[in-house]
Amino acid sequence: MLQLDQNASGKPASIDELTGLLNLTGILEIIQERGQDLASESAVIIYLNVMNFKAFNQRYGFAGGNEFLRGMATEIRDIFAGDVVARTGGDQFIILTKSVSHQDIVDRLLTLDEAALKHEKGLRLRIKAGIYQAQGDESDSVIMVDRAKSACDDIIRVYDKDYNFYSEELKKKNELRQYVIDNFESAFKKKYFKVYYQREVRALTGKICGYEALARWIDPEMGVISPVIFVEVLENVHLVHKLDICIIDQVCRELRIDLDRGYGVEPVSVNLSRLDFELCDILNEVEKCRQNYDIPVSLLNIEITESAVAFGENFLNDQIKRFREAGYQVWMDDFGAGYSSFNNLKIYDFDMLKIDMNFLRDFETNKRTKVILSSIVNMAKELGIHTLAEGVETQEQYEFLRRIGCERLQGYLFGKPKPMEEFETETDYSPEVCEDNDYCRYYDDIGEINFLGTTPLRDKSMEVVNNLPIAIIEVDDKTIQILYANNAFVQMLSTIGISSVQQANEIYSEIGSDDVRSLMEMAASAENSYDHRAEGDRIVNGSLLNTKIRFLSRHGSRAAYATVTRNLTIYGDSKLADNIHVAMAHVFNQYFRVDLYDEDGTVENIFLNTRQFPVADVEKNAVKAVQMYSNMYIYPDDRERFRKFYDITTVNDRIKEAGSQYIVDYYHSAMPGDGGRMQMYMILPFYYNNRWKYISCCRYADEISDELIYGN
Repeated sequence: MLQLDQNASGKPASIDELTGLLNLTGILEIIQERGQDLASESAVIIYLNVMNFKAFNQRYGFAGGNEFLRGMATEIRDIFAGDVVARTGGDQFIILTKSVSHQDIVDRLLTLDEAALKHEKGLRLRIKAGIYQAQGDESDSVIMVDRAKSACDDIIRVYDKDYNFYSEELKKKNELRQYVIDNFESAFKKKYFKVYYQREVRALTGKICGYEALARWIDPEMGVISPVIFVEVLENVHLVHKLDICIIDQVCRELRIDLDRGYGVEPVSVNLSRLDFELCDILNEVEKCRQNYDIPVSLLNIEITESAVAFGENFLNDQIKRFREAGYQVWMDDFGAGYSSFNNLKIYDFDMLKIDMNFLRDFETNKRTKVILSSIVNMAKELGIHTLAEGVETQEQYEFLRRIGCERLQGYLFGKPKPMEEFETETDYSPEVCEDNDYCRYYDDIGEINFLGTTPLRDKSMEVVNNLPIAIIEVDDKTIQILYANNAFVQMLSTIGISSVQQANEIYSEIGSDDVRSLMEMAASAENSYDHRAEGDRIVNGSLLNTKIRFLSRHGSRAAYATVTRNLTIYGDSKLADNIHVAMAHVFNQYFRVDLYDEDGTVENIFLNTRQFPVADVEKNAVKAVQMYSNMYIYPDDRERFRKFYDITTVNDRIKEAGSQYIVDYYHSAMPGDGGRMQMYMILPFYYNNRWKYISCCRYADEISDELIYGN
């Protein structure tokens, strides 16, 4: 068997001075000299390309870059020991190895990827690999290198793929690329390029509110050629601007046809490449097309891919401003597909974010998807940017995106792209299906409301605001300290006469105060509950405060909790506040929990000063809430009697029969630690706002005086 050793070429001109490996000349000499033997032995060529190496050089200088390349050379030589290795360019390597299994190649490449980490200095440099195995039919052995490089080039822009085996499919794709190069001029002249339109739907109404113009090459010999193929080729030969101008001209011509027919039309978004801005005055070209067909500027939107935005910050920023000043909306396409999405939002002004369809690919299986999508929509709203989600295919996706406030949707759920001649009057032009374009601004204004934010009614000010009074408290033995408080919490403190967090901490350090004791009990309840949450009410300086608390962590005697505290006396919900004012005078000083039942069959908890859970928070139906409560807190032998007592539909009749203003009964507690302690439950009806309401009060029977039970 032919041995592949690093010393096959001893010529100094064939050695790379930096790494000591062969250079391109050296390895090509070996491949040409041993061509037939390599083919007969099914040798393997691996072509490596280090991604992001330019950024590495910029950060660490050429000395740092050279150090990395020498380190890479050492790792490759060790992992592919006995094989021929060459550095063929700045950050490219070629490995010539014996015939091995695909899995062995993949395992070695994964090992190399891990080994490279020690040389990367914290800046991730992904290694792309193209692999070609000799078939024995190569007319020129150097073709093997070309095919390995072709396999590598095919995944350069594919973020989640790091190695690629040359295949028959890739061979056909390359042949198609060559066909594009050879025939694109003829395709332009013979008008083989055609516009397909894909619907954009308003999430709020379900109506068509626009279209995206997509280029298709309809070739009499090859059939429909994918834009994935021909756009890349036209970019490589710097002719993509001709394609984009051709598509824009067709869009304007077809819009004019519909306008002349008297059809209602929707805005069309057209895609521009990065190279469009370099190869021509693209704004001038767009304006020529638009004015030639007398198309209103509001009917054309400009889409720029994120990869284009990432190039030439100052130049492109000026171009975007020119388009917007001319009256066009400028959209960022494929948001989230690249490396610098959020940085681009800081630099450029966009009217719309088109969220990349890849976010929806694992919508049903990956819980993180919904969180990420919600965060993107929330951020865009706060920046005053509209949102459109691509790739919508299911009703579940539609409902979720609508719920979080994503304004426009696009995807196969609403139909596949199609040319103008396939449009149908009833499904593509009718007012029942299409949005009146005059309402576009109206719906855009509605779309500015952020359903996910806490300040939906405020004007956008680029300030981060949260009106929930949030604090982080730390409990240590018998003291409480506020570790963090947002502005809303500080404002809440001021409503109860506490001027600062420092003053609050001084108050909370007073061991034995009622407020400290109450918070301590809530904190203990949260830590011990199944969901680490608790809620309670307390009166501080004459105001009723409602606090929701969540246990976060414990270390020794210290425990941390997140809290949200509202002053219900001042800022409570108006319905709840009215109910509280009616009920408080009767119960606050005597009972540890108060619930309010309504004749409509609902219940809500309005006061809680106990370890019990506010059942009404999770179950508003009175019958179900009573059953849940009795299962949790009433002794088993008393439960059926308790449920009959809380049949609100019979309360008025029972009170009338008893000749009293309320009804009372006693039940044994089933709470842990109570030891079956007797509790008194009282239901007091009152008529308010044209309906019956029922105050339910509870306290321990052994705390009640004879006068309270039997009267004077």
